[in-house]
Amino acid sequence: MIKRFFKHSFIILNILLTTQIITGQNLKTDTVFRSPVDFPIYLSGTFGELRPNHFHAGIDIKTGGVQGKKVHAVMDGYVSRIKISLGGYGKALYITHPNGYVSVYGHLKQFNDKISEYVKKEQYRRKTYTLNIFPKKGELPVKKGEVIALSGNTGGSMGPHLHFEIRKAKNEHPVNPLLFKNIKIKDITRPRIKALAIYPQNDSSVINDICDTLFLEVNGWGVKHYLKGNPKIKLHGDFSFGLRAYDLMDGTNNKNGIYKEKLYIDSSLVFSIELKELSFATTRYVNSLIDYKHYILEKERMVETKLDTNNKLDIYTLVKNNGIYSFTDTLNHKIKYVVEDVYGNMGMLSFPVKGYIPDTIIKKDYKRNNLDPNSIFVRFNKGCKINDNGADLNIPANALYCSCCVNIKADSEKVENSFSKTYNVGDKTIPLQKLVTLTVKPDTVLPDSLNKKLYLAIVDDKGKTYYAGGEFKDGVISLKTRDFGKYTVMIDTVKPVIKPLNIPSSGNVSRNTTIKIKIKDSVSGIKSYNGYLNGKWILMEYEPKQSLLTYSIDTLMKKGENDFKLVIEDNRGNTAVYKKVLIY
Repeated sequence: MIKRFFKHSFIILNILLTTQIITGQNLKTDTVFRSPVDFPIYLSGTFGELRPNHFHAGIDIKTGGVQGKKVHAVMDGYVSRIKISLGGYGKALYITHPNGYVSVYGHLKQFNDKISEYVKKEQYRRKTYTLNIFPKKGELPVKKGEVIALSGNTGGSMGPHLHFEIRKAKNEHPVNPLLFKNIKIKDITRPRIKALAIYPQNDSSVINDICDTLFLEVNGWGVKHYLKGNPKIKLHGDFSFGLRAYDLMDGTNNKNGIYKEKLYIDSSLVFSIELKELSFATTRYVNSLIDYKHYILEKERMVETKLDTNNKLDIYTLVKNNGIYSFTDTLNHKIKYVVEDVYGNMGMLSFPVKGYIPDTIIKKDYKRNNLDPNSIFVRFNKGCKINDNGADLNIPANALYCSCCVNIKADSEKVENSFSKTYNVGDKTIPLQKLVTLTVKPDTVLPDSLNKKLYLAIVDDKGKTYYAGGEFKDGVISLKTRDFGKYTVMIDTVKPVIKPLNIPSSGNVSRNTTIKIKIKDSVSGIKSYNGYLNGKWILMEYEPKQSLLTYSIDTLMKKGENDFKLVIEDNRGNTAVYKKVLIY
C-alpha cells in the first residue's frame, strides 16, 4: 500500500508497517516519596541515558565529590534485597514500599548499623564478601526519612555519587524518578542538539549525487538549532535519520540523556521515543537504537530512526514505515527534530531538504559494514555456524539485530607469544544481543597442566591483547562472547601479586584498626580471595578500583600472636599465598 501523508505532495512509498507503542502504564506520580538526600539534587546521570550496552535505569545524584553523605529511605517499607558486588551498583539496598514501588540505592559506602550487622552475619555464614540476599518482610523494616546508608563510590562507579532508582514491584521495571513530584531538580535549561546523520537505505538512495551517509554538525541553542554552514541537501530514495543530543541542567555542566525525541517531516510526526519506563530484559537493545558503528568508531551515540527487525525495545511511541522515509518527488520539504527533558524544556532543529532526480550516482559504502566478499549472509532469526581453518563461530538465532553478512578469517600476522593464529571474527562494528560461541584450536601442543592456563584474548587495533576467557576441552578452547573482533589464544602462568600496605616487618599491628593489602593480577584478573586468621575465615572487603583488600580488625584477632594467611587465585588457576604472624 502506498500512503500519502505529508503535505505539499510529499510521498512516502511502501508503507508496509506502522509501529505505534505506548510505553508503560500510568504512574502514580502523586505518590508521596521524599528525596533520598537532604541537600539540593544535582545530577551526573539521568534516567534512560544511553550507556555502554544498556540504558541508565535511575538518576545519579552528585554528592560533592565526597563519600559519606546520609542516604534516607524515601518511604516506609522493608529491605527486600541487599546486594554487594565488585562491579555494578557495588553496595546496594532495595526497599519495597506498600504503594507498589521499590526504591534502589547504589554505590553505597556503608549501610546503617542495623543493616550492617545483618549483612556481616550473612557474609561470615556464607564465607563471602559479595552477597545477593533477600530478607523477609519483617526482618529489616524502615521508616520514611530513616538514614539507611552513607553514599559512596563502590562497584562500577567512576566517582562518588548516589545511584537512585524507583521500580515497579510487580515487574521490576525501573521508571523515571523525576516524574514523581517530590523528587525534583531545578531545571530551566534546554537540551542541546549536536549532530545529524542521514543514512541511505539502498544503492539507489542518493544525497547530493552521492550514495553515502551524510554527517552534519549542528550549532545553535534552544528552538534555534541549525545545521552548521546551512548546507543545501538534495535527497532521492529511501533514508533514515540519526540525531545526537544531550540534556543540560541548572547548576551543573554534565551532559545527560534526553527524555523525549520526535521527528517531523512536513509537519507530520513520523518518529518518537520517550524514556518513561524501561525493562532490564531489553536494555541491551540500546545497541539497536543507536548507530552502533558510529559509536564504535567515533565514541558518539546517534539515535537512529530505522527500526531493526530484531529490535524489541518498547520506548518507541511512534515509528512510521520502520523509520525509513522515501523522497521521490522534486519538491521542498521541512525536517524538524524536537528533543525534550522531563520538565518540558525543549531543543529544536529545523532544516529544509529538496527532493530531486539525480543524473549521476556516486556509490560509496552506504551499508556501513565492510566485510570480506566471502562472508556468509546470516538471517537474524536462524543463526548459523561459520568456520575457518582452526576456528569455528556458532551464532544462535536472534543474536543479531538484523540479518547481515558475517565472516571468520585467519589474519596473516600472528600476535607475539600467542598459541594460535589471529582470527578476524565478524565485524566489531556489528552489535550482538546474545552470546555467540567462538572455538579455536591452539597450534601448539602443551602438557595438560598448561592447557588449563590457555585463554582467548581479544586483540585491539594496535595489537595489544586483553583477557576474554574461555574453557579448554577436547583440544580446543571455547568462549561465549557478545563482541565481534580479533581473537587469539594466549597463556597465563603468572601468579597474582600480594603487597601488604600496613603490616610492618615485625608483624606488630597492635595500633592498627585495619589490615590493608594490595592485590593485583595483570593478565587474567582476580577470581577469588580468602583471608584466614588462626585457621578461621575472615571477612575482607575488596575494592577492585584500588586493588585493595581491607580487614577491619574484630574479635577474631586475639591478643598476642595470630597466624594470618591470604590466598589469591586468578582466572587461570594461578595461586599466590601470603603468610605472616601478626602481633596484636
